[in-house]
Parts: sequence; structure tokens; C-alpha cells
Amino acid sequence: SSFINRKIKLIHVYCRIVLLYCLFEKRTTLSLSLSPSRQQALYNRKFFLRRVAEGTLLSTAVITDQAEAAITNTRIYAPKPKSLEGKVIIITGATTGLGLESAKRLAAAGATTILTARTEEKGVNAVNKVKTHLSERSITNIDNLFSITLNLDDLESVKTFSQRYVEKLGRNTKISVLMNNAGVAGIPQRELTKDGYERTFQSNHLGPFLLTAKLFPYLDRANGARVINVSSKLHSFAAAVGGKLGLSETLENLNGEVEYNADGWQAYSLSKLENILFTQELQRRSEGLDWFSTFSLHPGVVGTDIWRNTYVAKKEQQNLSSSSIQSIASNLFYGSTISIEEGANTQIYLSCINNNEAKRVKGLYFGEDRQPRKLETFANDSNIAKLLWERSEALTGVEFKVE
Repeated sequence: SSFINRKIKLIHVYCRIVLLYCLFEKRTTLSLSLSPSRQQALYNRKFFLRRVAEGTLLSTAVITDQAEAAITNTRIYAPKPKSLEGKVIIITGATTGLGLESAKRLAAAGATTILTARTEEKGVNAVNKVKTHLSERSITNIDNLFSITLNLDDLESVKTFSQRYVEKLGRNTKISVLMNNAGVAGIPQRELTKDGYERTFQSNHLGPFLLTAKLFPYLDRANGARVINVSSKLHSFAAAVGGKLGLSETLENLNGEVEYNADGWQAYSLSKLENILFTQELQRRSEGLDWFSTFSLHPGVVGTDIWRNTYVAKKEQQNLSSSSIQSIASNLFYGSTISIEEGANTQIYLSCINNNEAKRVKGLYFGEDRQPRKLETFANDSNIAKLLWERSEALTGVEFKVE
């Protein structure tokens, strides 16, 4: 349609702006020999382009989602009551946003639901919110809700999560679904975790990789199990903001040690690409395991608090020096995103499909319309996926045995 064509043309313009920013970023890095006034002028221009680039990444994703929504009628997906009885589902990052919404609907269908949280207090609050959701729908079975602490920025916390799981639910309680939902985005300056790794890389990839490795022995081999990795359409910008087609064969910038550009969106895009490559390699290594399947997905551009570190953060999340332009940008952005209820559709759907359907679509990447999507060539690179797996094992110090 003409609507779709207009959106596609806008996407091309936005992508060119991103590339312009990337070029300007590199050209203005070494400007110390210039006069103070010239340096300030360059800084102002560089700051402007940085904000344009950040807005470009977010706006492009919103625009393409809106274009696809013009074709696909997105409705709230809810599994049937009691359809998930006997299933055990772990959801990371379940205190807010997509994780919390997923917990509500999956618990309403009867699943034993484990919500992970950084602190016990946040976990208890999240469980209470789910219980309230169930009570409002006259669902009386609210005893199958649990919270367990997990901090993906601390590899020791990740390594010992399985122990806390066993203590709370018992060694014989097997996991039906592990939903790697937690993540961070748009951290302006490079930050290191206590383990010495760039925070976006560890929170979005390295931590979930380690968690999956440690929980793999507890997956339900008798009745089928799956791992769901929440990625993003912004994985495709790894090519634009990374300066290469995705990840290079040397994997030299996994930790942001070579460059950290675009106010953290370079790191975010790469981490979302890593989610997809991890999914593909995990599926490849599990061939022959008839009981297992794994998926990655783009939930849509959703108005959650994952944007709290960005230029379009909600007013209450902005600092005191934020401009009126920033407030306008935030209002426009959140006015264009889909709801949290809509955004959780795909990950809930993939948690609920039967085992035969799961086998048919295993290893695939899904969009916010619950349909498989074709990936770019660089997101289908089996050699890079294998190298990423091996590097992740080395960095976490854990051998991931898929058996």
C-alpha cells in the first residue's frame, strides 16, 4: 500500500542519518588540537547528531512496527484457563514490563510461575501484583507463584540461581519454560559490572547464557521444555552502528573495549544480535534432543521502562536539566509505542504452543505478530554463532553441556 511505501522511504532516510552520525562520531574523536571555541562547536554538533541517531534507531523501529501493524491485526493473546497446569515457567526481569505481564497471563492459565528479581523486596511486590491480577479474575489458585533473586550483572548470583531454585521448589520440579526476558538498553556511557564486563553485554547476553547453562540440567526432559530469548528488531542496526556487518570473526568488541558509540545503542544492538545467534547455536547443539526447542523474538517497540536511560525516557525518569524538547520527544515516542499487553503476546504464545508445533518452528526468530521472520545474512552466521558460544563459555568459566 501507499502507506507502507511511505514508511519504507522514511526508513531509508533514517538509516542514512544513522550512518552520518557514525562517520561524524569517528571524525571528531581526535579534535584536541583545535581551539577551545572550535572544540565546543564540534561538541555541540556531535551532541546533536548523537541525539538524532538515538531518535533514529527508536523511530525506525516504531515506524516499521506501525507499518506491519497496518497489515496484521494485533490482539491480546491469552492462553486458556488451566491449559498450563503442571507447567513450570521461569521469567527473568519479571518485576515490571513484559516480564510482569507475561507472569500474569501465564499464571492465570495455571502455570507454576517463578519471577526473578534483583532484590527480595522487588520480587515479593511483583508476586503480589500477579496475585491481585488473579484475584480480580476470580482465580483462587494463587499458591503456585514464587520469586527468586537474580542479578544478571553479578555472575556469582547467576551461577548460584539454580541452588536457590532447588531450595524453593525442590530438585524434582522440572522447568518447562525458561524465558530470558530481562535486559537493559541505551546506557550512555560504558559501564563495567563487578565482573569487569560491559554492562549491556553481560545483562543482555552473558548473564542469560550462563543462566541457561546452569538451568539446562533442570529442564523437563519427560514432557518437553523450551528456552525463549527476548531479542529486538534493533539487532539489525548492529551493521549500522557497529561499523561491520554484525559481529566480526575476531569478536573484538564484545565488551565495548574497542569502541562504545551511539549512547549505548551500539552495545544494545550487538547484544540483541547475540541473543539471536545464541538461540541458533543452542538449537544446533540440541539437534537429536526431541524434547527441546528454543526461539528468539522481537516483542515490538513497547512502552516499558527499558527506555529509562535514553533521550526519550518518561518525564519522571529524566534528570532536572532535561529540556522541553526532550519531554516532547518522550511524549511522541511513548504515544507511538504498542502497549505492554500487546508486547508480551509473542513470548507468551511461544510459552504455550504444544510440543509438536514447537518442534516445527524450533530455532526461529519471531516478530510481534507471533509469526516467524526472515533474518539478515549476518544474523544467520553459524560460524560467528559458534565462536560467540565458545567465547561466552570462556568468559563465564562454565562449560555449557547440551545433553
